[in-house]
Amino acid sequence: MAKNIESAFPGYIMADIPVEEGNEGTRAWTADRWQEEFSASRTRLKAFLDARDPYVILARTASRLLIETVQARPKIRRLEQAEVEFLQTLLLASEAPVLRVPTSPGNFVRLWQLVARNLRAFMLREDDRDGWERLGQRVRHHTLYYRNTMERSDCERLMSAILTRIDKQSREAMGFDISALYAAMTRLFEMVNDRQSTFMGKLGDLLHSHDRVKVNAAISFFKSAYPLAALVWRDSDKRYDDLQSLRYVAFQMSELAYPWIFTFSRQSLEEAFSPSIANELFSLAHDKGELAGGNPDHVYLNNPIWAKPYVRLPSDELFVPLPQLAYSFPFAIIERLIGERDGLKKAYENARAECLEIQIEHNVRTMLPSAEVYRAVQWDDPETGKTWENDIVARLGNFLFVFEAKSGRLHDIARRGGTRSLKTNFEDLYVEPGIQGWRLQNYIDTHGRNAVFRLKQDGSRVDFRLDKPKVVYRFSICIEHFAHLTSARHNLMALGLIEDNTAWAPVLSLGELGMIVRYLDSEGAAQHYLTRRATLEEVLAFEGDEQDLLSLYLTNGFWLDGAALDGQFLRFFEADIPVRIPKTPRENRRTFETPVPLSPLWQAICRELYQDVENRHRFDLINVILNQSPPTLAEIERRVRKYRRGVPHRGEDAISVRIHVGNRVFVLACLLAKTLPDQQEWPEFGRSMVLPFLQEDNTVDCASFVFGRRSKESGSDGYSFLRAGLARKRSPLMDTFGLSEENYSGDTGDE
Repeated sequence: MAKNIESAFPGYIMADIPVEEGNEGTRAWTADRWQEEFSASRTRLKAFLDARDPYVILARTASRLLIETVQARPKIRRLEQAEVEFLQTLLLASEAPVLRVPTSPGNFVRLWQLVARNLRAFMLREDDRDGWERLGQRVRHHTLYYRNTMERSDCERLMSAILTRIDKQSREAMGFDISALYAAMTRLFEMVNDRQSTFMGKLGDLLHSHDRVKVNAAISFFKSAYPLAALVWRDSDKRYDDLQSLRYVAFQMSELAYPWIFTFSRQSLEEAFSPSIANELFSLAHDKGELAGGNPDHVYLNNPIWAKPYVRLPSDELFVPLPQLAYSFPFAIIERLIGERDGLKKAYENARAECLEIQIEHNVRTMLPSAEVYRAVQWDDPETGKTWENDIVARLGNFLFVFEAKSGRLHDIARRGGTRSLKTNFEDLYVEPGIQGWRLQNYIDTHGRNAVFRLKQDGSRVDFRLDKPKVVYRFSICIEHFAHLTSARHNLMALGLIEDNTAWAPVLSLGELGMIVRYLDSEGAAQHYLTRRATLEEVLAFEGDEQDLLSLYLTNGFWLDGAALDGQFLRFFEADIPVRIPKTPRENRRTFETPVPLSPLWQAICRELYQDVENRHRFDLINVILNQSPPTLAEIERRVRKYRRGVPHRGEDAISVRIHVGNRVFVLACLLAKTLPDQQEWPEFGRSMVLPFLQEDNTVDCASFVFGRRSKESGSDGYSFLRAGLARKRSPLMDTFGLSEENYSGDTGDE
């Protein structure tokens, strides 16, 4: 079975999820046993921090997190940001005096394993449950570990757009521009990174320079960086004559100097920003001991540092071990500042909704440069008399991509797994968008070319070219969501929120949409991803998020064997490496490139079709090709090339292959012709290939290509496209055909 699944899932292997280092022998532990481990590990962590300098511990751990963000070490377990957050919270909850006691490298390794074990125990101390309670467990896991996936630049752009819109209200309500404060937070991230680079440069001099003057300069830097480093060094530079011994001892001392990277005086912040903004940065800090006395369990799912990310030192300095919280929890930080100031809160909510739509529109225009993109499209339902609106609609050929923007926030209770709040959030943010998109599809199917659309802004008409049937693909785009839960339809079905025939739209966060735009920088690949992503669960039952699915597409172009995967439930584990690799998108996206492994002939045909901008069905034709099995396409190419070389085809002049994707059938038909068919004969070839696959509940897309004997064409000598469906009352059919210009001129027609 494993082998069959692997062959049906190219690029992936079946494997048992390995036990993490430090968790050996725990597979059979009960929830009660994990509860014991949770309490014991937390006690040990508290004792560990209270017995040492906690700022060194936190700074050294935070530095490792920064390094692994850009350069993960494959043989070492990646540090989770949640683990560093928890260490910071433990520091803030401790009332113990700060002891100038160093921590050895070996103790750091044990500490990091212990933190990971404590968070794991927190999640496993409950028995497995069903229904909403089971969902609550998974939501809590998401809240504990999952962070905003938006790229830093995208996050800064979105937050700037939102906050500059409410600066006037924030000045009146709070006395400062809230956009300036957020800009300072992001600049603080850069300042920490600059210090990290300086620190690592000095460490490089210490460990690798053959110039003793440089080594001594590095030692002086580390001694002056933090008092504990100077305390343990004393007069060591006079005790070691040989350079290698001096390096070794100085390296141990440098491990205690890491707080320098994250510590800023008030004066330096006032110089970098302004006294008022520096003061507001300090207002976003907790004092050590401030979190003592609270319920220790609450910090896992509602950590106070998510909204107040910094630490205030007794020396009137700001300690910033996690500057990336400005990107991980930007909305929590801003919303805490806004509080219940009604006017400012309302302005913020309006700005958030408007900017989400604007950003979606920008991303869609970038991703699909050939598309006509409309924002706030309205239409009237003659049966109910209601006016409906779709947020972003893009027409690309005969595809309509509908993106519903959901700017609502996830309730704090929902993040902690509260079932009533979860149900409300899921219905509003994740179920309703699918219904909105379905209404549009139903309206078009029912009224065809008589359907009327207009822009909300000025009432001007929108022409979706409904003289040819359109296929609608629906998506919900949220600012915040539960990535592992809302990307998969089966979760909503299991909870009774939708049924098998209920309209549904894949749910993406704005950050995930930006990720798709970044990695799929060819329009040909982007449109194929969207058309397949919208129907992926008709082929694949999975548990994963958009990072896993985009990685799947980058790995094999969604080339999956649905028959072999039928009845299987797949869980992705560490499968998102392709989207962890930095990517600079190409500037010109009007090109055809795809992760689908096409043979040379089909690559050439797809490129020719894409460049034929006058062909209204170029994307229909391309998608039929991309949805076929690459080995099958390669075999067809082999037969075509043999035929063009003059090898007899023994009467086998027609080749037909098909693939089922839910209730869609994609048929690719090829005709090996001694003489090219005339304009009357050629469309009938495609129709003859479609009819055997028509059923009551499906739609058939058929792309036909003709290849002439001794042809000089790099691709095909002609093509036709037919879409036929019997599921709708008006049985829409449409077709187009064209042959090489030296034989025929192109033409199109509809039925």
